[in-house]
Formats: sequence, structure tokens, C-alpha cells
Amino acid sequence: MLSTFKRWLLGRPLKTREHQHVKIGILRGMAVMTPDALSSVAYATDQMEYVLAALIAVGVSRQYVTNVLGFSMLGTLIIAGLAFLLYFAYRNIIRHYPLGGGAYAIGLHDLGRWWGLSAASTLIVGYTLTVAVSVAAGVDAIGPVIPFVGHHKLWFNILVTIVIMVVNLRGTNESASVFVPFTYIFIGSIFVMGVAGVIEALRHPAAVHVPSIAGMHAVQGMTLFLFLKMFASGCSALTGVEAVSNSVPVFREPSVKRAQRLLLLLVSTLSLLFLIVSGLAMLHGLTYNPEVPLINQEAMAVFGTHGVGYVATVIISFATMAILAIAANTAFSGCPALWSSMARDGYMPRWMMHKGDRLVYSNGIVFLTFMSLLLTIAFRGQVSKLIPLYGVSVFYTFTVSQLGMLVRQLRERGPNWLPASIGNAFGVLLTGLACVTFLVTRFLDGAWLVLVCIPLMVLMFIKVQEHYEQIRRDLRYDFSVPFCTEEPGITIVPIASVNKASVNALRYAVTNFKNVIAVTVVTGDSEEAMERATRKIEADWEKLNPGIRLIVIHSQYRSVARRLQRFVDFELEKYKPENITIVIPQFITRRWWHKLLHNKTGGILLAWLVLNKSIKVVTVPFRLSK
Repeated sequence: MLSTFKRWLLGRPLKTREHQHVKIGILRGMAVMTPDALSSVAYATDQMEYVLAALIAVGVSRQYVTNVLGFSMLGTLIIAGLAFLLYFAYRNIIRHYPLGGGAYAIGLHDLGRWWGLSAASTLIVGYTLTVAVSVAAGVDAIGPVIPFVGHHKLWFNILVTIVIMVVNLRGTNESASVFVPFTYIFIGSIFVMGVAGVIEALRHPAAVHVPSIAGMHAVQGMTLFLFLKMFASGCSALTGVEAVSNSVPVFREPSVKRAQRLLLLLVSTLSLLFLIVSGLAMLHGLTYNPEVPLINQEAMAVFGTHGVGYVATVIISFATMAILAIAANTAFSGCPALWSSMARDGYMPRWMMHKGDRLVYSNGIVFLTFMSLLLTIAFRGQVSKLIPLYGVSVFYTFTVSQLGMLVRQLRERGPNWLPASIGNAFGVLLTGLACVTFLVTRFLDGAWLVLVCIPLMVLMFIKVQEHYEQIRRDLRYDFSVPFCTEEPGITIVPIASVNKASVNALRYAVTNFKNVIAVTVVTGDSEEAMERATRKIEADWEKLNPGIRLIVIHSQYRSVARRLQRFVDFELEKYKPENITIVIPQFITRRWWHKLLHNKTGGILLAWLVLNKSIKVVTVPFRLSK
């Protein structure tokens, strides 16, 4: 029944040779890997104008407001240029690391273990926040439109997260099919709004104000620190750009070329959308409003609030809500792929490399869902206090990727290495500046958590790798030791009494091993009771006449498992651990609740042997009929 439900929910299992059928092209890649980056357009300009709001006083002239907003447009242009610098860096990363990994891979191989693992840690923090924050933002946006959702936000946060998880578990192609319409509707609606805004400006030029250089110089209170703070806040538009480089293997062949083309399309689309949103805000003098996002203000300013214009405004609002909600899908494609790369290098559990029935990293998808739900429940869907982690996390990974490519260019000195190195150096400067600015300006808002979490995560990854290295050393066989040895050994069969289960285990031991002995532990409330129990089992043993020795041990402290453990320790003084075999009889009950009615002596002994001794242990089951 469970397998039937799983097949209905996730679809039929796919064979390994069908992997090409679940890979994607550029069209579907835009839906799978770009919503996180594209959705940031919905709030990046808001974040910049939030910083500039202190410069805009009530009642100032329209031209003054436009001059202030000119700084947000300047910041937008710089960020768009930075996006193309990131494109050139990640384009080379995709070419050099076709198995994925992004900033983690280049940090690990070109800068050193600390750089790679710290980049991976910040990426994981960012991906987890992406799921929690994106879903929460989408639910918050839908709340005012549908009051029932607004009254039960936490439950809808959980529900939407689980739905996105299930869609991703069905496969990359399936998730792309679901999210393609929402992604392209959002892109199309912003483009249409931009064209309509330009037409409106040409029709009514008197209503449009353009900032002047002299006017921007005259803005009082605009300092370099404030501009850097605004720039760092606007850089949130670049979140999610690295997802393509983390997931190169999910593309159809040639996967490297397709990933590079998608990255160029993403950066171009993102920059254009960002310029449209910031440009319309500047031209119409629209300022930060905590109740109404800028995109909604722009839609109302361009299309109006009546008739067909109102319908267009509603479509843009719902498209924005949808892209915010499905931005979490980028994390579900990028984070499991990153974990798979780390597991391949030994820094994450091996099961992170496992692909499920639908040829996706199902363990990673479920684990990411679990982590994001913990975050959502802990903050009851109100995760705005953790948003400052976004900026520090994202731009630290950008800085590592740019620095890694700079080091590689200087080391290899291939064709056009000098202009590429200059571009990477400039990228390191800008992304590093944004990272430090975020850390300083948002330190008390929660950015300090990065300084605590990242080193702890790096230490955990190192411990995981050390564990795997220790296993390799312990399991490495010394070929100088002969395979066949004639060293003496012993096989011990612990029994409670002469019964079908114990006789079944004895037959197995005698058939397959040499030097077999049986051991029983006798307990009782008095010496007389233990003597009677001893005579009883010895009499039964004579009737059975198995031809092997029975050792009877009295337990003065009424502990069977402990006396058996002491006996094994005694035998270890005479034999090597690899020459001792314990054959444990075990009867299997028909009902689950029957297990509660029996002692766990065999299970306790088995657990102790497995966890503490290098002794071979065999369990011989005997299934009860009723």
C-alpha cells in the first residue's frame, strides 16, 4: 500500500539509463534555477529606497525626490555591471567544474579547504533561508487577498513548502513543467509594464522628472557610507545567480554550453528587469512604502486602478506573489546538487549522493525541507530578522568565486588572462565591499550569526571528512598478511534453555563452524533455585546430546546480558577478536506488540558486541507460528 501511494505521488521509478529524459534545457532551466534571482527584483529596489527614505522629508519638491532616487538608479547600474562580472566568473567556473559545486568547488581546489568549505557553508545558509523566506514572502503577499490564508500563515507556509518538495521529488522535468508558466508570466508582466511606462512617459513628458548631476550633488545627508549601505541592500538582486553553476549536471548535453547560455540569459533578464523597476520608480517619483511594494505602486501608476488597467495591475501583483513563492524551487535544485558534490569529496554523508526513484537527489531534497521547516516553525513564518544573513552569505560566496578565478587566471596565464584577471580583481573588490558593508551595517540585525554559524559548519564538514579518512585507513588491507590462516578459533552459542530456537541456532553453528560451545546463564532468587535450574538445563542437554560442550554460568546479580559480556571478555584473552564468532538464537513474534512481552537479552548482547567488539556476530531467526 505504501509503495502504491509513493508511486501515485511521485510517479513510476526511472531506470538509470533514462537519465537523459529527466535532464532539462534552457527554456525549462529558467523555471527551475532562476526564480530566486528573478524574484529579488520584486524587493531589491525597495531595499535601496528604504535606505534612502531618511533623505526624503515630507513636503519636499518632486524634483528633489527624483534627485534622491537618482542614487538608487546609479546603484542599479553598478549592480547590473556587477551581475555581468559575475557572469564571466561563473561562466569560467562552469567550464572548469562541469560536475557542479560553484563557489565551493573553486574555493576548494584553487584557494584551499577553508575557502571552499566556508563558501559551501554560506551557500547552505542562503539556500535554507531562500526556502523559508521565499515561501513566507509569497504567503504574506497572498494573505491580504485571501483572508483565510492570512489567518493561518504558518500552516500555509508548511503546506506550500511540502508541495514544492513533492514537485521536486517527482523530478527536474516535472518541477520545470509546473513552474514554467509562473516564471515567464512574471518576466513578461515586468517587460510589458516597462514598455507601457516608456510610452506613458513619451505621452506625458511634463509629468516625468529626470535627476541631474547638480541636483544629486545638492542632496544633503548623502554620504559615502549611506551610498554603500544602499548599494549593499540593492545587491540582494543578485541572490540566486550562483545556482546555475551548482547544478550543471542537470542540463542536457552539451551541459556546459547550456548552463553557460542559461547563465547569460539569466543575468541579462535580471539586469533588464531590475533597470525597469528602478527606472520606473525614479521617473514617477515613487518612494518606499512598507504597505505597498514598489512593483504594485508602479503597476498602479502605469496602468491605473480602473477597468483594464486594474486587471493588468492585479495580474502583475499575482505574478509577483507567485515568483516570490516559487523562488524556493531554486534552492531545491541547487542545494541538493551542492551537497552531492560535497559528499563526493567526503565532506557530507554519502547518502547525499543517492538519487531516488525519479533520478533526483531525493535525500537532499527531503533534508532541505526538514531544515527550512524547522526555521519556519521556530520563527512562525516571520523570518525577516534573518534576512541580513542573505547579503553576507551570498556576497561571501561571490567573493570566493571571483577570488578563486583570479588566482586560477594568474596561475595558468592562458589566452586573454590579463583582461580576465582585471575583471576578476574588480569583481573581488565590489563583492567584497558589499559583503563587508552588509556585515557592518546589519551586524546587530542578525548578520553576526554568520561569524558563529560558518566556522561551526566548517568544523563539522572537516570532522565528517576525517571520519571517512579514518574508515579508509582502518579498512585498508595489508596484502603482506596471508589470506588463509590456521589460527584457532571458537564459536559461542548463548542459549536461555533447550528449545526450538536455540536448537536451530546450534544446528547452524555446528554445520558451519568448528570448536562450538554453548553458554547459558542461570539466575534465581536463591542458591537452591539456581541449582534446580542448572539441573534442569543439564538434564535437557543430555537428552539432546548435541556432542558439544555446555557451560553453565551462575549470575549472583541476576543479570544475564552482563554475565555473557564478561564471558566474551574472558574468551578475548585467549583468542583474537576475528577468531571468535557469536551465534545468537532469536525468535520472531508475529505481532508487533508481542515484542513488548519478552526480554531483550539477545538484542542487548548483539548491540554491545556490534558497538564495542570486533567480533563476528550471527543471528539465527526462528519465526513463531502465532
